[in-house]
Amino acid sequence: TISILLFLVILSLLNTRMNAQTIANRLTVELNEEKERFHSLLNSTAEAIYGLDMNGCCTFANEACLKMLGYKSVDVLLGKNMHNQIHHSHADGSHFEVRECKIFKAFQLGKGAHVDDEVLWKADGTCFPSEYWSYPIVVNGKIEGAVVTFVDITERKNSELALKESEEKFRAIFENNSSA
Repeated sequence: TISILLFLVILSLLNTRMNAQTIANRLTVELNEEKERFHSLLNSTAEAIYGLDMNGCCTFANEACLKMLGYKSVDVLLGKNMHNQIHHSHADGSHFEVRECKIFKAFQLGKGAHVDDEVLWKADGTCFPSEYWSYPIVVNGKIEGAVVTFVDITERKNSELALKESEEKFRAIFENNSSA
């Protein structure tokens, strides 16, 4: 009878192990499917998106982000401090202190930020005017980092400048005609 009990216990343990392996395999497949859905969603947007950990290092970046910044692979950005990588300087080339960076303040202070008067720097060393939004990532009530979305607003800035120049030209013509 002890042999039968031992046999049944071993059989039960093997069955439990097989069930656990089946569950683990199913959960792995589901996790991979969710990961694929996340990447598909991330890469289906026109806006550039990247994530930061609490040290300001890149945790993910979508295809639009890579394209706008001129990087060929996300591996170049993953684990890198994004302020040092793409936000290190003002448009005039002067140093931009990280403590002044509104992107970093999002996760340091837990407050979102929206900015449209700064530049981001590309892999080739050139910069472009950008509009960005930076919001903290909160998990179980604790700030884990930030998610940043941005767009290149070069065309918008050029249009604003052309409009301003046109208004000034019109104003000068009007003022010259009024005084005559």
